[in-house]
Amino acid sequence: MLDWLGREEPHERIAAAIALGVGVGFSPFLGLHLLLALGLAFLFRLNRIDALLGQFAGNPWTLPPIYAIGYRLGRWILRYDSHTVPRLPWGKLLHHDFWMAFRGPALVPRLLSFLVGTTVLAVAIALATYLVTRAALGLFHRRHPRVAERAARRRAALIRRRHMRATRAGGGPH
Repeated sequence: MLDWLGREEPHERIAAAIALGVGVGFSPFLGLHLLLALGLAFLFRLNRIDALLGQFAGNPWTLPPIYAIGYRLGRWILRYDSHTVPRLPWGKLLHHDFWMAFRGPALVPRLLSFLVGTTVLAVAIALATYLVTRAALGLFHRRHPRVAERAARRRAALIRRRHMRATRAGGGPH
């Protein structure tokens, strides 16, 4: 059985860490996904391994359609029409240098369309991932009550250990 199904963390936090990773994996910040997933998981005190595993959802097979849809979504959100910003030349983009497609006066609107659209799409995918993962883990725990009981016992033991450490260090509740 996978460890995260019976871990001491509540399934909401597990789902949040995975969703954070998936959202980062689909974000427009290609090349920084690993660092962003680790940094945000650390910042929000979520499991870093779950976030790292989630960010691998953004891969060479899934990113091209997400980025294409995100670009169109960004153009729609920013209300750019084909006269203001010419359509993206996909032939140049797919067969030549990436930046050749973005050169010229349309650079800023195209870049903004890409950044806005893919960010909105990444957040929406992360939210959907959170809801589906939380529901799946909740269903698993309902169908396997022993795993849920073990996780509850481990969670209670972890809370007791933290409380004991805090009181020994003099930082207990005042």
